[in-house]
Amino acid sequence: MVDFNFHLATDIHFGKGVLKELPETIMKYGKKVFFIFDEIPAKATGAYDLLHSLCEEQGISVTDFTGIEPNPRHTTVDKAVALCKSVDADCIVALGGGSTIDSAKTVSFTVFHEGSCWDFFERKVEVTKTLPVITIPTIAASGSEVSNVAVMANYEEHRKLDYRTNLIRPVATFADPTYTYSVPHFQTACGIVDIMSHSYEGYFSNSLGSIQDGISETLQKTCIHHGRKAMLCPNDYEARAQLLWAAELAIAHVSDQGRAFVGNLHSTEKLLSGYFNLPHGAGIAIVSIAWFKYSLNDATAPRYARWGKNVWGIDSNQDDLTIARQAIEEYENFVLELGLPIRLSGLKNKVDSSVLPEAAHALFQEVDAKAWFKPLKTEEELLDFIKLAY
Repeated sequence: MVDFNFHLATDIHFGKGVLKELPETIMKYGKKVFFIFDEIPAKATGAYDLLHSLCEEQGISVTDFTGIEPNPRHTTVDKAVALCKSVDADCIVALGGGSTIDSAKTVSFTVFHEGSCWDFFERKVEVTKTLPVITIPTIAASGSEVSNVAVMANYEEHRKLDYRTNLIRPVATFADPTYTYSVPHFQTACGIVDIMSHSYEGYFSNSLGSIQDGISETLQKTCIHHGRKAMLCPNDYEARAQLLWAAELAIAHVSDQGRAFVGNLHSTEKLLSGYFNLPHGAGIAIVSIAWFKYSLNDATAPRYARWGKNVWGIDSNQDDLTIARQAIEEYENFVLELGLPIRLSGLKNKVDSSVLPEAAHALFQEVDAKAWFKPLKTEEELLDFIKLAY
C-alpha cells in the first residue's frame, strides 16, 4: 500500500427525477447560467425543456451553447468561452457525455484567461480560478461528471491532451439513469469499455492490494453483467443505473487508491486518437487487446490468470498461462459482442499504418514506458505494441 490523498467533493444527486433539485444548487452561485448541452439527448430525454422551465420558475437566466464534437476541438470551446464571457455567467451547467462535460470544465477556467483554452493543455498557463460546473450526464462512460480531468483535441497538430486539477471537479452532478436510455448501441458499448478500463488499467500493474483488487473486479463484473443487459434492453433501469454508478466510482479511481498507478492504456489511446480520431471507448478496446497480448509472459501471467478466474469465471484447474490466454480471449470476444472494433485497420476512417512510427516516437517522449506492467525499454518495443493494435 502506497500513501495517497483521496478527494471527491462532487455533490452527487442520483436517481429518477433528480433534475428537479437543480435550481437550488444553481442559486448557491447566482442566477445566470451558461448551459452547454448535447442537443440530441437534451431534446430526446426532455431534460432541455425541463431545465429551462425550472430555471424560469426561479428567475434564473439561461444562455445556451451546443455543437461540441466528440473529442472536442479546442477551437469550438474557445467560441463557447467568448459567449460565456459576454453574458457574465455565475455558473455552468453541462448536459451530455464526456466531451460536453470536459468542454464545460474547460470553459470554466478559460473565461479567466485572455488566450485560447489550448494554452492550458500545453501547460503555458495553469488553472487558478474557475466558475462552478454542475453536470447532468446522459451516458455511463467516462465519469467526467465527477472527475477532476478535462480532455481536449487539437486536430491541426494531431494531439489530444488532458488537464488535471481538483479545481475543475464539478461541484454537483444530477445523475438520472433514465437520461441514458436513448444512448445508441455503439456509444453504450463504448461507455461500457471505458468504465471497465478505468477499473482494470490500475489492476494490471506491479502494485497489488486486496481491497483495490476486489473493488476493481466488482466494477468490471458489473460492466459485463449489466452492460449485456443494457445492450439487449436499453430501457432496463437497473442496468443503466448500475453502469452509471460504476462509471462514477471507476473514474474516482477508488480501486487505485494505495496503488502506484501507471496509465499506459489511456496515454496510448489519446496519442493514437490524434491520428485516427477514435471514439474513446473504441480506442481503449483496441489498445487494451493489443496491450494484453503484447504484455503476456511468464512474469505477468499470474495477474492475468487472477483476472480470468475472478472476472471472467474461467476454470482455475489449469496453469496460469492457459487461464491468462483464455481471459484475454474472453475480453476480445466481449468487445466483439458489444459491436466494437478490435483493430485500427478495421476503422471506417482509414489511416495508413505509416503513421505508427511517428506515433510511437511521440508517445515514447511523453511517458515512462519502463514503469509499465511489462516494462518497455526502447521505442522499437513501443512500436511493436502499437503495431499489434493495427
